[in-house]
Amino acid sequence: MSIVDHELGQLPGPPTRLRVEVDAVTLRVLGGAFGAIAKEMALALFRMSYSSIIRESEDLGAGIFDSEGRELCESDSTPMHIGSLPWYIRGFLRRLQGELGPGDVIVHNHPYLGASHSPDVSVSVPIFHEGEHLGFASVNGHVLDVGGSFPGINPDAFDVYAEAKLYNGIRWYRAGELNKDVDRMLFDNVRTETMNRGDLNAMLSACRLGHDRFLRLVHRYGPDIVMSSAYDWMDYSERMLRAQIAKIPDGTYRAPTGWLDDDGVNRGVPLRVETSVIVDGDEITVDVTGSNDEVPTGYNVPYEGSALVSTYYAIRTILLDEAIFPENVPQNDGVFRPIKLVAPKGSLFNPRFPRSCFSRFCQVQRLVDNVILALTEPLPQQTLAGSSAALTAGVYSGYVAERGEYWVHIEINEGSYGGRNGKDGLDSVDCHLANTRNTPIEECDLRFPLRCDQYELRPEPAAPGRWRGGIGIVRRNRFTEDGLFACEGDRHLDPPRAVFDGWDGLCGSITKNAGLPSEQPLPALVTNVHFRQGEWLELRVPSGAGWGDPLDREPDLVREDVLDDFTTAELAREAYGVVLGPEPDYALDQAATARLRQDLRSRDPTRSLSDHVARYPPPRQDLATTEAGDQEFELDG
Repeated sequence: MSIVDHELGQLPGPPTRLRVEVDAVTLRVLGGAFGAIAKEMALALFRMSYSSIIRESEDLGAGIFDSEGRELCESDSTPMHIGSLPWYIRGFLRRLQGELGPGDVIVHNHPYLGASHSPDVSVSVPIFHEGEHLGFASVNGHVLDVGGSFPGINPDAFDVYAEAKLYNGIRWYRAGELNKDVDRMLFDNVRTETMNRGDLNAMLSACRLGHDRFLRLVHRYGPDIVMSSAYDWMDYSERMLRAQIAKIPDGTYRAPTGWLDDDGVNRGVPLRVETSVIVDGDEITVDVTGSNDEVPTGYNVPYEGSALVSTYYAIRTILLDEAIFPENVPQNDGVFRPIKLVAPKGSLFNPRFPRSCFSRFCQVQRLVDNVILALTEPLPQQTLAGSSAALTAGVYSGYVAERGEYWVHIEINEGSYGGRNGKDGLDSVDCHLANTRNTPIEECDLRFPLRCDQYELRPEPAAPGRWRGGIGIVRRNRFTEDGLFACEGDRHLDPPRAVFDGWDGLCGSITKNAGLPSEQPLPALVTNVHFRQGEWLELRVPSGAGWGDPLDREPDLVREDVLDDFTTAELAREAYGVVLGPEPDYALDQAATARLRQDLRSRDPTRSLSDHVARYPPPRQDLATTEAGDQEFELDG
């Protein structure tokens, strides 16, 4: 079967392995052991990795899987990675089924055969016991470079061959012996050989750790007990999710039409995102029919490894929220079974081979956001207003002649959540499917020819609501040597959407040399903009939307927001109907507030935070002259 003929998104049938009955105590013990193995694998990977995108941001996944790719357990890391690993395994098994043996190590990154996208490279070690293939210890992580058209990021790539070197079930080790020719192929064809080699060796160590830990369980309890326990846990997770789905009234729920900025080349042509959620008994189908057709750049989404995984995440995180759900429901293959995704072939979320799929994260973040917005109608207490739902992954790079290698720094800039019932949106945190950590300033300054001059919450006020939206970040990074910048971002045009009469959030922006005569706004999706030594970049990440009518927010909370700079006295009056005295105390005038709120309820307010910010712009920090070590740069444009 060719890639073109590949039938997408088909979960394997029930396991055929003979199952035995496992007592409740043993089942619970083994369930805890499975989770501990996955977490230990992830800890080993991010502690040993060379690149900051894995070591600091924890852009990785780790887990144990059966011989057909069913997930037994996963690490608490990036949901995109761990949800996609079953599809990586099924992808490379199409080539290697029946050919694997003990000591083999498989490297895979093919986006049309399960990978989330080509920079997310997986390493898998098969687990054998007395000749029986029980499963895999597998991890994946975002490596710095995969040898495509441009360093680090390739949104302009013509096809998958231009975006990256493709590894389709490559045996890095065979029967425990390093395949030296494959090893040279893996690392001679990338710009960051040292970092990639360090990261892949860390992945291999994590897999070997998981392999050994799992076999310890098998040796102690026997393969029948261990595998039967794994399948029992899958069935349990499936039952728990189906029970929650069944509580939602049957019907079709639609999100407002969303618009992505553009495809990275055809500027000014937004891309449509349509999302419906169909509830039928104890099953849910997410349908993106009506969304944009595939595009001629790298701004397409691999169906299995990214689009489908985003629907798993969205449904699970709403219905089985670990913070509030009364029981522990492990993440495994059972959670995937009640969820389906309909994405027409040839669309943005199901492109045809060989379309490039490199830059796909903003689209799936928006898909998750839309699923949450769609379910606001039947689940108003469990969902939230629109979040930033854009990755804003900045890639800084340059060439080091002395080493014959590039330096590449990938920085995931934090977003923000929308408000939800009873809680304000979270500020300055990666949201939804990404779950990555920020890169510390020290990491940037010590390891790369960059200096971070500003890193703080955006100065604009939060989106009003009974529960306000979260605030994104503003960050300024300056080049201390000539270099390049690329970005996989979005949401410079379509703000996060409010619910229940809240206010929409704020769009993001990227600006080269902000505040100078040479100031240049940049698109959210951009490839290799040249920066001279001393020039800088300012990123503003979108701020989340508000939940509920701001006139219902407690006046004391509004006053606290003014004192904490989360909102302004002007917006307190305009949006919340709260009248405050002069600074610095901002004393609350209860009587005037009651009158103003009554007046505002009688008319339809504007509810445009961007218009308000245009009328009352916050002061901008002047960083036109800064220092880098002993050298001072003064740019006059």
